[in-house]
Amino acid sequence: MQQQPTIAHGPDDELPGIGDYVSIVRKRKRLLFLVGLPILALGGLLALGLPDIYRSSGLIEIEAAENIRTNGANSTLQDSIARQSDEPLYADQYVQSLSTAVLSDQNLSKLLAKEQLYEDQAEDPKGAIKRLRKDIGVDMVTVPILDPESGREREVVTAFTVSYDNRDPQRSYQGAAWLTQAFLEGNRQDRRNYASGTAKFFASEADRMRKRVGELEGKLAEFKSKNAGQLPELTGLNINSLDRAENEVNSVESQLQGLRRERVFLVAQLQQARSTGPETTSLQSLENEYKQKSATYDSNHPDLISLRRQIDMMRAGGSPTGMTLRQQVQQQRSILAEARQRYGEDHPDIKRIQRNIDSLEARIKSGESADSTLASDSPMAVQLQTQLNATDTQIAALQGRGLELRRKMTDLETRMTASPAVERDYQTVTRDLASARSKFEELLRRQMDAEVSEAAIAGGTADKFRIKSNPVVPDKPAKPQRIAIFAIAFALALIAAMTGIVLAQMLDPTVRGQRDIRDILDVTPLTAVPFIERPGRNPHRKMRWAFSRAPAGAGS
Repeated sequence: MQQQPTIAHGPDDELPGIGDYVSIVRKRKRLLFLVGLPILALGGLLALGLPDIYRSSGLIEIEAAENIRTNGANSTLQDSIARQSDEPLYADQYVQSLSTAVLSDQNLSKLLAKEQLYEDQAEDPKGAIKRLRKDIGVDMVTVPILDPESGREREVVTAFTVSYDNRDPQRSYQGAAWLTQAFLEGNRQDRRNYASGTAKFFASEADRMRKRVGELEGKLAEFKSKNAGQLPELTGLNINSLDRAENEVNSVESQLQGLRRERVFLVAQLQQARSTGPETTSLQSLENEYKQKSATYDSNHPDLISLRRQIDMMRAGGSPTGMTLRQQVQQQRSILAEARQRYGEDHPDIKRIQRNIDSLEARIKSGESADSTLASDSPMAVQLQTQLNATDTQIAALQGRGLELRRKMTDLETRMTASPAVERDYQTVTRDLASARSKFEELLRRQMDAEVSEAAIAGGTADKFRIKSNPVVPDKPAKPQRIAIFAIAFALALIAAMTGIVLAQMLDPTVRGQRDIRDILDVTPLTAVPFIERPGRNPHRKMRWAFSRAPAGAGS
């Protein structure tokens, strides 16, 4: 027998078409209904049988996050966070932490004690708390912003919702309202505790810094006492004092030179007066001297007054040489009083008489006998001796003043020399003190700010959580989503039915059509008898009988 050529088959014969799938579904439609209908019925029962759950929720806005959202175009994220330094960096983390505190068993017990949320909550308190915690929801609300650091868009939490589910809409509202206020009070208490702790911390640090400032002030006072006159702030004063001392020394030297010349002149006159002897002095000589000076001086001149008194004393039978030191002082004071009526205090004669008085008083203080006389000297010699003594006294005083000024100049120069080294230590002490005072003032300011913040938080005027939307009594249930449940049940039923059909088709060993023959025998049949449906006969049995009678070598 000659082998018949096989019929070539195209791509359409290789892959099953939509008609094949539809044929398979039609063939397995009983299985489709047996698997899909129970699932769909169960989903329908579940969608219709679940009780209505009402949800009431409140929207709480976070002020710090709102500032970041509204000011994001004009300020950086770091600036916004810096303005709210007492808030956590991540709002979602803070809300979660706050939720743990608010939804604690103790707080939930307070809620159940205040509101009758469940019928059996008195019988099973622990179970009611667990059920209540499951019915509470805390969800974040985020908005996109542009991160200035990375330049990328990121989500920032600006608010969060607090919701409560219950079968009774009124109870749902009561629970949500209590929870919303609980979150506000929790945030307020957290911020108040934070502000109180901050104030206490700054107060303790301020006390510590106050003691530090006191120690540094004592150290500075001790340093100033130890280095008096050498402080850098006195440098200008020391320079001025040194200049004044130099000028005064020059003036003293000038006065000393004048007094020394006057002393030489007085010594010469005194020697001449003593060489003449007291016997040469007589009333006539005094009168002649008075007449000579009267032609030159006024009648109120101190020298003329002194001569008149000597003449009057000699005419009365007395002698001026017999006066004691105290009498001479009284005489000079009388002459000074009369001279002051005519001359000023700066007149040379006034100064000369005053020097004579100072000289006589110095001699009395030195222990010279008050009763000693100058009987051996003439009145002129006595007067010259008095002037000489006054001049010596002035010279001694000016010399002492000069020594004092030179010691002062030496001390000032020493201070100015040591001033740079003292200034270095002084700057260290004052810098530490200034820094401590600055820190102390900053701590006091921050303590006051924390105390004011605590008072504002306690009064409710500085809340960072604001209720954007208050809970309301819901008018329709939030769940179950009946349409969604039915749609899910339909999808599950369809998937399960189709999966069953695929499995049944894969496990069925029946040969169906020429594709199965080609796969089994690796040949393509020349022809195939189409399926003919006739009334009263089982088409599936007919097909199976036709394929079973097909010759094994149909392709040869």
